[in-house]
Amino acid sequence: MVNKKNLFKSALGVLVATYTIFSAASDSSDPQFLDYQTAVSSGPFSKKVQLNSEQRTYSLNWKESIQSELNKQVNFSGHYRLFTAVGGKGKECSNEAWVCGWVIDKITGRIVSALPSDNDGSNVYASVGDNGTPVGYPFEVDAYKDSSMIVITGQAIPLDKRANDNPVCKSVVYKFKDNEFVKLIESEDGCNID
Repeated sequence: MVNKKNLFKSALGVLVATYTIFSAASDSSDPQFLDYQTAVSSGPFSKKVQLNSEQRTYSLNWKESIQSELNKQVNFSGHYRLFTAVGGKGKECSNEAWVCGWVIDKITGRIVSALPSDNDGSNVYASVGDNGTPVGYPFEVDAYKDSSMIVITGQAIPLDKRANDNPVCKSVVYKFKDNEFVKLIESEDGCNID
C-alpha cells in the first residue's frame, strides 16, 4: 500500500527543487529586460528638480540639463528619467572625455543615483573604451521605461590611476532596486568586435 503522506512529501520536494532550478536559471546566467518588468507611471510628476546641497554647487549647464530632462518622458524603470552627458562643463563631470549619468525620480524631482560604480573604477566612464582596435568602443547604455534592468557597456575611469592603469572595457548588467544599482552579471567580451 502506498503511503499518501510520503507520496505528497516526495511530490512537494520535486516541485520545490524544480522551481528553485528554473528560478535560479532565469535570474543569474542570462538576465533579460522582460525578467525585470515594471509598470510605467503616468504621473503626476514633479515639475521642478529638487537639488541637494552638493548638487546646488554644480554648473548652471548641468542644472538646466537636469531640469530639462525632468520634463521629458519616463525612460527607465517605471518613473525615472536616465540622463547621460559628456563632461567638461563643471565639477559634476569635469573631464570632456568622460561620460557621467544620473537617475532622476520624476515623481519626487530628486536625483536619486548616479551611474553605477564599477569594481575597477568609478561611476564615471570613458566616452570611448579601449577594445584593442584603433577606433575603440563608444560608451553605451541600454535601458527601457518598463524594466528595472540596465546594461552598461564601457570603460570605467579608475578612482586612483596608480591602482588601475588599465581598466577593462566590459558590459555589466544591473537591476535598479530601491534607488540603487545591484550587479547581476558582467562580461569582459562586451566591447569586443566579433
